[in-house]
Amino acid sequence: MTDPENLEAIFDRITSNNYTETDIAILKTLIIDSDSNVVQLGKYNVNINQGRDVQVGDRIYQGPDAEAIKAIILQVIEEYNSKKDATVKNKKNSYLCETVYSTLLPVSEMPRYIYGVPCKYNDLQEREAGAKIIRPYDKNEICPFLIRGGMLYCFQNLKNPDGPFQKLVTNQKVERYEAEEWCEEPENRKWFVSLLNRSLNKLTGRKGLRLDKIHHRYHFQPEEIGQILKVTYRPLNQSSTERNVVWQPVTKKTGELKPYWYHLAVALKFHQVGSWQWCLSIRPEMRVTKDGFKLLDSKNIGRRVTHKKSRMFNYDLLKEVNFWRDFLSDGEPRIILPFDKRQRIIVLTSMIQAEIEWPGIPEEYAKPFKNVEYTEDLFSWAKLANLESQDASSEEEDWEDWDSNDDEEEEDEY
Repeated sequence: MTDPENLEAIFDRITSNNYTETDIAILKTLIIDSDSNVVQLGKYNVNINQGRDVQVGDRIYQGPDAEAIKAIILQVIEEYNSKKDATVKNKKNSYLCETVYSTLLPVSEMPRYIYGVPCKYNDLQEREAGAKIIRPYDKNEICPFLIRGGMLYCFQNLKNPDGPFQKLVTNQKVERYEAEEWCEEPENRKWFVSLLNRSLNKLTGRKGLRLDKIHHRYHFQPEEIGQILKVTYRPLNQSSTERNVVWQPVTKKTGELKPYWYHLAVALKFHQVGSWQWCLSIRPEMRVTKDGFKLLDSKNIGRRVTHKKSRMFNYDLLKEVNFWRDFLSDGEPRIILPFDKRQRIIVLTSMIQAEIEWPGIPEEYAKPFKNVEYTEDLFSWAKLANLESQDASSEEEDWEDWDSNDDEEEEDEY
């Protein structure tokens, strides 16, 4: 019904005031788009602006005929838009308001300062320099560092005579930088992120994870060849359960063991998302080996991982992210990476979330998530109280006190 002759016949009946309800219904079905000046009827644009003629194909309507046609078209457009608005409104009313959880954990605290000191070791001698570090009295304290351009950088106050880097600091002048200002330089920001990532190496290492330097991820590894490894954690809706983190899959039909092993793995990375706002991303991954140690040939890994991942839906991904946040935090409200007094990274274990309105998903996939936030217990309260007590005396006081000690030692030498 979009050819010119059919439209002309309808318009002729309109101009002679003999149009029918069928004519109006046909015009409604032809409307594709419209604005205040032009309406598209099928593949033809009809100008309905005031004082303009109406043209369809080679036929031009003028004067009273054009105005009669425009009046009917405006009426049809009004009914069309009204119906369209009602459809949109009804559709919106049927939307669900739900919470979407991300794979990001918010960082509530970052180290305020970066410390630097001239170092006799170069960029390629970090392993030798690391051998000089003294294990801190606090076993939870971690000591990431890097050496760039003859300078050693870390989060520990290098003026502390009893600090872990004391053997690397003798009479050199110690520099202290405001981390936020220091990171304004692109190269410095790269170094800062490297320090953050090395902090993750320390955290995951203490949790028994191994670093896969090639794929930039951490994975579980059994103590012996052919040994299954299990971990207890808090799932989405229960208080506790156990799962395999290293295992040899079984063929369902025959019950035979397959000739490879799966290892749960994870990629962790800090991201700056604001002027000085950071978050930690969790990307669950999978490692495949021959026996729990030796990697499969790369050509045999891709299809196995792809096959397994292809069956993973949103809820399955949520389960994996929840596992890793629970494992890394020991089921507590925060992951704390302490460097020394008042210098630390604190990552909250509540996933960053957002409220959305959308049509929803089928009921069989709409599953619950109860353990959204971890409540404080006596142990987590004690850790938090200890952090607050360390904040009671300012870092400025320590910085100035150690300066004073340096001055006294110089006076004694004279």
